[in-house]
Amino acid sequence: MSRIRFYSEYDMACGWELEKIVEKVNNDVIDAEWRITDLIEYYNVLKYVNIQRFSEYIVQETNINIKTYEKEIKKRIGKFVGCHKDDFIDLFDEIGFNATDDFFEILVSYNLYQRINDKYFRKFIEKDNVHIYTILKFKKLTNHFDAAIKGALLSDSRNAEIILSKYIKEVDLTLPPSLTEIDKLTLINEYIKSPLVNLNVLLEIINFPTNKGLSVTDKIKLHAKRRAKKEEEKIFSKGTVLESGVKIAYSKDQDESILVNTEGRTVDIKISQNWVRENLDYPTLWNNFIYLFGFVDSTMRLALDSKKSETGTLESVFRQQAAYLYYKTNVFNFKEMLADAKMYSYVNVLKDLGVRLEEMINWFFVDYLKEEFEIFDFIVKMPSSETSYFEKCRTILPEIDRILKQFNALIEDGIIDQELIQISSSSLKIKDVKSFNKNKYVYPTSNWYKSASFLLFSDQSSIFYLPDRKEQYSNFFTLIKNENLTKSDFEVYQLERMQWLFDNSFICESDIGHIEFVDQDIIYVLKELYYNEVISYWHYPQNIKILIDKLSARNYVSTENKLFSRNEQDYLDYYLNKSKFTNGHDIRNKYLHGTNTNEEKQYEMDYYLILKLFVIIVIKINDDICIKENTCQL
Repeated sequence: MSRIRFYSEYDMACGWELEKIVEKVNNDVIDAEWRITDLIEYYNVLKYVNIQRFSEYIVQETNINIKTYEKEIKKRIGKFVGCHKDDFIDLFDEIGFNATDDFFEILVSYNLYQRINDKYFRKFIEKDNVHIYTILKFKKLTNHFDAAIKGALLSDSRNAEIILSKYIKEVDLTLPPSLTEIDKLTLINEYIKSPLVNLNVLLEIINFPTNKGLSVTDKIKLHAKRRAKKEEEKIFSKGTVLESGVKIAYSKDQDESILVNTEGRTVDIKISQNWVRENLDYPTLWNNFIYLFGFVDSTMRLALDSKKSETGTLESVFRQQAAYLYYKTNVFNFKEMLADAKMYSYVNVLKDLGVRLEEMINWFFVDYLKEEFEIFDFIVKMPSSETSYFEKCRTILPEIDRILKQFNALIEDGIIDQELIQISSSSLKIKDVKSFNKNKYVYPTSNWYKSASFLLFSDQSSIFYLPDRKEQYSNFFTLIKNENLTKSDFEVYQLERMQWLFDNSFICESDIGHIEFVDQDIIYVLKELYYNEVISYWHYPQNIKILIDKLSARNYVSTENKLFSRNEQDYLDYYLNKSKFTNGHDIRNKYLHGTNTNEEKQYEMDYYLILKLFVIIVIKINDDICIKENTCQL
């Protein structure tokens, strides 16, 4: 039986570890001779004993006096530590990798590190099985052996990854007090030159934010950028990049409104020219973005945003990114290429038919909202057709801010008071744009969700792989959905992990022993949250809304009433500014502050991008008002 480990109070492994403790209580003799591995195991047992619900379970299963048992363990630990107070660190070679954190925790907790001289500790951290990263987790160790640990850090440029993880990912590490900022930057610069450089780390250096406690210079960022370019050429050369492309044509002899043919990563789209020509009314032209081009899905969630669930297996290795970078998967890049092609072609086809998208935007705010919903006083100023692309960009960008401010005013006051809006000169953050509708977006918030979604949908959960099956599935959900399986089809370790799903009533055994889902609705909700990261509450049937209300009451999910979902907020922020993502396009600030390029082609590309963002804003505003008015048509 494997040694007992404590991970956290809410870890899925707790149930299995408690069973091992029960077995240990019933069968082990605590007074037997200990080795360092026994010390660490009982040290972990104490962590379970000190949590009331776990200690109550142990008592229930064993009938022991838990206080007496705890005292016996502490006594034995004290005896072992007392016998090895001068050679404790020499016992390190007897433990496995998984026990290193516990080893150093004991070293610090019992002040054993104070008995080690600096010279001996220097030799200790030079050993191949001693990792400096683990030592930095313990503040007392780092401060006590300042010079030794600093020397070890600076001796290997790969330790720059540790420095960066401390600041970028805010990992709880303590760096030696004598390690200066110059030391850190020198190490990072040496890392960029090293032969074992990691492309993901280079991207972190290039996009290092300004508010993380370390000032990475522009020279170092440029150094990293040039090295990254060379590394990308190495990785993605000789056919290892999957080529993708988009072809869009407007066919004269086509009955279907749209035909899509996908071959590999190339998409060939044919749109009926007759369909567009015969349906030039503005509502239909707007709805084409929804139903023809798929800018949003059936619940009006933006379909173009980046989702973690779209990350490929190989991509997850090469393209891990820090929180301050917008997470751009290959799927995201492809979706954007597709959307941009649709946008460009559609705008130009409409132009040939005498329709300007800018006029459609003006119609929506000035005419449609007034006639359909009696919403008055919206002001929007679109650029004329004669202006250059540069002037169009400069003109239309402030209108995004004005539209969102007016929408917020409408929600707060029921009217749009233009004088009140004009008093404020501050910019409105995308995340602060409100919604008419409470509980508009639903998000997962609990460990219950994390455990369930990981076991059911992740390709890393390990409970769905059955080597004897001809058909292999990507996760446990698809396996159970498509196969009639019993517990005997799984390995013991898989059943141990699946037990959480049984205990929490996600799966059960049928009358004939087949594993099946208990409640299809809850599986559906979890699936929506896992793959889309948000649920747009008001677009679901009543039974799903009732279920969401129950989950919310139990704090398994939370709700927000914003115009944009969190993913949509990130998407817009990624293009408009750099307030959240350092790899953002910053298109609003570039034109407002004169830091844009001087290339006409770039102005044109930027303008079509801005129009795309405006289309998204129009769709989301229309959806919000339609929900309020219990109608969903433009």
